[in-house]
Amino acid sequence: MQDVNPDALNYGDLSANFDKINLNYDQRANGDIMHANALAYDADRDLIYMSVNFYSEVWVIDHSISTQLAQTSAGDIKYRFGNPSAYNGTGTRLFYNNHHPNFIDPSYGAVGDMMVFNNGTPQEQSVVFELDLPDTFVTNGALVLPTVVWTYEHPDLYFNLISGAVRLPNGNTLICEGDWGYWEVTPDKEVVWQYKGRQWFWRGYTVPN
Repeated sequence: MQDVNPDALNYGDLSANFDKINLNYDQRANGDIMHANALAYDADRDLIYMSVNFYSEVWVIDHSISTQLAQTSAGDIKYRFGNPSAYNGTGTRLFYNNHHPNFIDPSYGAVGDMMVFNNGTPQEQSVVFELDLPDTFVTNGALVLPTVVWTYEHPDLYFNLISGAVRLPNGNTLICEGDWGYWEVTPDKEVVWQYKGRQWFWRGYTVPN
């Protein structure tokens, strides 16, 4: 959708059509206007959560439909969060470039459902978010925004690329700072372990015992 030229195709009110992508939100000469960088799959609801870095959002699409049906309105965005300005919406912006949305194992004692790494490019300050996602995405025609239940930031934690965070079985959080290494922090935000490497790190994951 676009709201620039009423004489061109797909003109309309972006805020009233949050299931559409604002074509003009991020214009780049190389055509890489979205830069999706990660996927998370919700098997219970058969949904895909996609991190879209240049829109500073996570988009949710239906995995259950066919490729043909996905070319219709059934393939539109079902839910989105992180940056309401991307669709002229209201609410607090959480992300300024983001990576690695991933679901938290409920057995780890988490309050929230998902972790997302906010690179925080303009502020040069990365933030790890734990989010409680709504059971119902839309109420009375408006998106229900996720609830922030835990965050972690530190003056030394920042990288504008890659990176991520996952919840560990012991309840701590493992943070991958892409150009530095790893942090392990407790729910009370105490740093209990760090590893500085000699190369960039894309992600960090838990390994089952």
